[in-house]
Amino acid sequence: MLENLTKAPKWQNGCIEEMVILHGSKEVLKYSFSNSLDNIKTAIFARTGRNINIEKAVWKQNPKLSISVKHLMNHHNVNYAMTTDMRNKERFITVNMRVGDNWYITGYNEINGKFISWDLLDIFDKLQKLLAYINDKENSSSDDDEDDE
Repeated sequence: MLENLTKAPKWQNGCIEEMVILHGSKEVLKYSFSNSLDNIKTAIFARTGRNINIEKAVWKQNPKLSISVKHLMNHHNVNYAMTTDMRNKERFITVNMRVGDNWYITGYNEINGKFISWDLLDIFDKLQKLLAYINDKENSSSDDDEDDE
């Protein structure tokens, strides 16, 4: 893996691909850099074998973007950076976007062979918590009813 860090960036599927050492965590990830969202989609397909509808992605500001990634996006003068990796036995895709001096992020986790957007996963999580809360309230309410008898 270390020998890849000394190689010059290469063009692959319309993107510049480069190994990046993330500032802070020292994690090493392969990134694809491009100004074209279509090229990023192609790079995602090349790495995952899946088509992602990234045009409908929900972007959130990313104040935690590694300075290493910011530096390379600025160096290559690109607006998008993408990586894939595994975390907790789950494959994920992260896409970063630069708009002026602002940095944004969107991503997907693989669940049962399909990539689900982070914003949809957030909604599922909130819904699950709401249902658990309602269930707890119903159970505590019915317990109170039994005491009244």
